[in-house]
Amino acid sequence: MHYKTAMKHQITNKIKLICVCLLLPLIALGQKNQNAQLAHEFLKNGHYTKASELYSDLYNTHKSTNYYQGLIECYFSLNQIDEAEKLVKKHTKKDNNASILVDYAHVYILKEEDKKAKKKFNELFRLLESNPHHTISAANKLTKYNYLEEAVKAYEIALKDPSKSSYRFKLARIYGQLNNLEMMYENYLEVVMSNKAYLKNVKTMLSRTVSKDSENENNVLLKSILLNKVQQSNNQNIAELLIWLFVQEKNFDAALDQEKAMDLKWNLNQKKVFKLADICRKNKAFEVALQCYKYIIEVGTDSKYFLDAQLSLLIVKKELLESDPKSSKEEWEQLEIDYIESLNNLGRTSYTILLLRDLAVIQAFRLHDIEKASTTIKEALNISSASPEDLAECKLIFADILLLQNEIWDAILTYSQVDKAYKHDVLGHEAKFRRAKISYYQGDFNWAQAQLDVLKKSTSKLIANNAMELSLLIQDNLNLDTTTVTMEIFSRADLLIYQNKLNEAYATLDSIIIDYQGHSLVDEALFRQYDIKIKQDKKEDASELLDQIINFFSFDILADDAKFAQAQLQENHFKNIDKASELYQDIISNHQDSFFLSESRKRYRILREE
Repeated sequence: MHYKTAMKHQITNKIKLICVCLLLPLIALGQKNQNAQLAHEFLKNGHYTKASELYSDLYNTHKSTNYYQGLIECYFSLNQIDEAEKLVKKHTKKDNNASILVDYAHVYILKEEDKKAKKKFNELFRLLESNPHHTISAANKLTKYNYLEEAVKAYEIALKDPSKSSYRFKLARIYGQLNNLEMMYENYLEVVMSNKAYLKNVKTMLSRTVSKDSENENNVLLKSILLNKVQQSNNQNIAELLIWLFVQEKNFDAALDQEKAMDLKWNLNQKKVFKLADICRKNKAFEVALQCYKYIIEVGTDSKYFLDAQLSLLIVKKELLESDPKSSKEEWEQLEIDYIESLNNLGRTSYTILLLRDLAVIQAFRLHDIEKASTTIKEALNISSASPEDLAECKLIFADILLLQNEIWDAILTYSQVDKAYKHDVLGHEAKFRRAKISYYQGDFNWAQAQLDVLKKSTSKLIANNAMELSLLIQDNLNLDTTTVTMEIFSRADLLIYQNKLNEAYATLDSIIIDYQGHSLVDEALFRQYDIKIKQDKKEDASELLDQIINFFSFDILADDAKFAQAQLQENHFKNIDKASELYQDIISNHQDSFFLSESRKRYRILREE
């Protein structure tokens, strides 16, 4: 029994010993990892002395290249060049790779032993000739120490192998650091020529050196290189970069010329021309957008974008006329004819329902033919196959037309239907805003204000801004009055303006100006009258009304609006450059918070140069 107990104890002790032997390496490994992590943190945070102590212990114990890299960095940061030299010599016996040779050269540069440094650089380049896979580590280290010319040479050695063409991307960046833009551009373009995957990254890098100014030195240089490569290489990626540069410069005519050439040369099926048209529209380059669509239409029905181009052509024609304050009734009548012709060709379907909507808007608000507009929008609403959203958009226009016809309650009902169906959508918010405007027109300011308070939080910036503007008009002018009479007259005038009953609206506003001379709405009334005279193309009368605001309400909220509008009239219509300049200068000096400040500065500089 005693013998068995003794044997049991011996076995237990052996097991414990084995466990300790197994655990000791794990404990040591854990300690090593902990020290390595701590050393890294010290190094990262600039505590080089503490980091060097830990790295020194780790390196002396394990001779790892990772610990060497940490330690050598500490020595260089602490300017302990002798220690760094000893470490490099020691580690070279174990690992004489390209990165170590750069460290060697760096030591000699710091010791001002240039011949020895040059010798190490030459040794490095010989190594890279035979082992180009060392290039990245060597170039990274050279760049880190700011030996940029040597880093260039390292990459150029590697690029003797065509399979290493991707190195040109890194080489281009180094040329950029050397401020050698020509070579930077050349290498970026070489990368793109061989690999389209780099196109997006190259555009990002190039965008840091070029500007919107086509005469900018960098733009001229890059353009020259691109044009040469387009002619010499016949490379699609280079052609795309050239177009990208033209777009940056907003030279859309040149961009379209290149897009058409690309489309024909590489049979791109008008995809990129259609995409360029969209870019032009966003930049309000409507004439070029029209050319894009006309090019696609001329290709014919074989083009995938034929129908879309036909539809977009009409929309852009409308946007072009809307952007032109001098657009004539005759031009809008011609556009109406174009819309009707296209609808007759394409049919009145779910595909063309928004054309019908736009046509109704043109007829109602540009040509003031309410009967035609009503017929057109009803046609749209009868297209049962259309999407609910498209039908809802048409319903909004239908309600607008009802309001033009003074069918107030029917308009309210229709707006409410859209609001209810799309309560949490922009469509619903737009319907709610238009419904709130009717309440404003009717003099129900409290209900209108409650709706506008909700709409100020709309996800649509336009709706939120419109709601804010109307809300401020009500707040600023209603709270100062003991009655709502003046505000009711003003809102009634706004409805008449909406309904294009301009003479009646003008007379209604006159009653505020004459009968309520001290009221806060007088300058608003004058500005509304100015808008009416502009719509009637009576520029002289409009100018006189602006003068009244400027002379008698010079420090009111609309003063800067009136001054800017007058400056525009003087510059563009009356050609009185001196007066226009004076007004722009007034805004710059006296209206620092004005929305028109930036544009006034721009116009003032241009006029002064002239």
